[in-house]
Amino acid sequence: MKRVNFFKVMSIKIILMMHFLPGILSAQSQRNIDQPMPTRQVHLDFHTSELIPEIGARFDKEQWQEALKVGRINHINIFAKGHHSMSYYPTKIGTMHPHLDFDLMGAQIEACHEIGVKCPLYFTVGWSANEAEAHPEWCMRDQDGSIRTLNLDQFAEPQEVRPHYSWKCMCSASSGPYHQYILQQVEEICRNYKVDGFWFDIYHIKETCYCQYCLERMIKEGVDLEDEEAVSTSMTLAIKDHMKQLRELVAGYFPEATVYFNATTRLEDKQIFKQRLYDMNTHQDLEDLPTTWGGYDKLPLDAKYHLGQGVPVTGMSGKFHKAWGEFGGFKHPDAIKYEAAAMISFGASCNFGDQLHPSGEMDMETYRNIGEAYQYVEQIEDYGPGGIPVSRLGMWLTLDEAADHGVVRMLLEMHYDFIPANMDNLNQLELLIIPSRNCLDDEEAQAINEWVAGGGRLIVFRDGALNQEKNEFILNIGADFAEISPYHFDYTVAEPEIGENLVSTPFLNYEAGLRITPQAAEALAWIREPYFNRTYGHYSSHRETPYQLENSSYPAVIQHGNVIYFAHHLDKLYYEHAVRLHRELMKNAIDRLYQNPMLKVNNLPSAGRVSLLHQQHKARYVAHLLYSPALQRGEVQVIEDFLPVPGVEIEVAVPEKVTRVYQVPGGEELKFSRVGKLIKIEVPEFTMHSGVVLEYQ
Repeated sequence: MKRVNFFKVMSIKIILMMHFLPGILSAQSQRNIDQPMPTRQVHLDFHTSELIPEIGARFDKEQWQEALKVGRINHINIFAKGHHSMSYYPTKIGTMHPHLDFDLMGAQIEACHEIGVKCPLYFTVGWSANEAEAHPEWCMRDQDGSIRTLNLDQFAEPQEVRPHYSWKCMCSASSGPYHQYILQQVEEICRNYKVDGFWFDIYHIKETCYCQYCLERMIKEGVDLEDEEAVSTSMTLAIKDHMKQLRELVAGYFPEATVYFNATTRLEDKQIFKQRLYDMNTHQDLEDLPTTWGGYDKLPLDAKYHLGQGVPVTGMSGKFHKAWGEFGGFKHPDAIKYEAAAMISFGASCNFGDQLHPSGEMDMETYRNIGEAYQYVEQIEDYGPGGIPVSRLGMWLTLDEAADHGVVRMLLEMHYDFIPANMDNLNQLELLIIPSRNCLDDEEAQAINEWVAGGGRLIVFRDGALNQEKNEFILNIGADFAEISPYHFDYTVAEPEIGENLVSTPFLNYEAGLRITPQAAEALAWIREPYFNRTYGHYSSHRETPYQLENSSYPAVIQHGNVIYFAHHLDKLYYEHAVRLHRELMKNAIDRLYQNPMLKVNNLPSAGRVSLLHQQHKARYVAHLLYSPALQRGEVQVIEDFLPVPGVEIEVAVPEKVTRVYQVPGGEELKFSRVGKLIKIEVPEFTMHSGVVLEYQ
């Protein structure tokens, strides 16, 4: 009866909020990029089984505060509710952990606020184990009606080993009762606590749901239930409405509170990203664990994309070695320091994950390790967040991971700084690179063609120039599409014009290129085809069949005015095989077209990384340099060696008049020479990271 009354109150409250929504959300809209999030954060997991006793028994306010001070923390995400469905505060709506006898969340909020630390509240959504058992009707369902799970055998015997990360999946679509239940819980928290923000988790697990409530919604919407894409779109929009209602609810109580929905920022070819669910966030957190997830080259593209939306970002990694939430897993403090410096370098605030022991006692070794990194962050944090990436080289985001990140890896290793390109920033670019996925629509292709006709310069790989049907070029590359090669692999022979640092003999492409017919284009490289494909009926030696002695009539690389086209998906090939010849071929193509980079870096090893940020509100640019190679050790990538890097020179070309150049950390004044608007600087020898600041009038 109380729950029914609560729903009525909630419905009235939400209707009233809709009338006043513009005023409410104006204070809680996405933050401006020059108002970054706190820079030294921790994300504190606390997924604690109801089977564990004495929850929070060793929590001590002074010990908690000491840990945060040792870690130099100014923001920590703490737990309201975890994956076991347990709440860590007195609740009339949910279930307080049965072995917790005091308000742990309230005590943590008080301890944080006493020392000026922000503490948004973690709240699980997509996984909630005990609620899934008590309310199976709240779970996501497959088409056959079975409950959707992750890594979970629902018929396993109790004594069998349970896999890691194994949960039943909850349906939070706004059409269902679980959504209303979440609203109740969040409403209760907002009524009883001073809330800095909410961090809502687990929105990436499944793209479709066929529970009774989703079926009812989709039938009303007229969705074809056999069309998985349509079902996914309906589900995603219902989740977006769920997020919108949560934001409205929080804004009604705390207009300045932050709200973040996890996994919405991932650059993936999924509806959760394509429908821009990240617009529901006040800021963007980029969850990662580079040792085992996306690797150390995932952050640059993610940060550049979301900073390009004009919203501050926070990079998220963990103190963990191998997996989020592992107890006893420690990353070396050097690795945390490098990751933190990289976050700042790419314009992001820093966040490192920890998991609190059920006893509630903070692990001081963890905070000493994080504190070592954050001591360095304190020296450089003013020179990253609040800045936006700037470059005259843009990469079109296709959402093909191998294609996009193949391009990104080559650019990072060759130290061509870049920004994600789109229809809005084309005119800021000198050079655009389109990876090898046919993702352009007619309007986008026309805009790019017109931009090239007006002087823009373009590099495009294989299918990136094709229409949706993959039978005709949609971009003006000076050639016609002939056919897909009948060969599984082929070879490239480069002409001298694009052959610097390449071998003059044919080199292997692990997958064949398209066959194209030049019309108004110059061939810069040719395809050399094999005698035959390797089959059981036709084979030679161990692997690929040797190449024929003459070039085919099909070019591998062509140039048509300001456009260079690659017949191969060189980006994917590099992502998967890392052939340096392929990277050098791309470099030669870039150097033919890209004449006026904003940042040019000389003598930095290929494992080094560069980033140019513009902090317009502080009238300065910052060129960040990083160097510590990620080494593959077992299943993980390890940051271990901080070697001195001498002899690096940078050239910066910006429109403003630079008046002062200095290094961070330390503030040492640096001499520079000026040739027109080109500033040349010799960077003093550095270890791990250095920032070069260029102030202007």
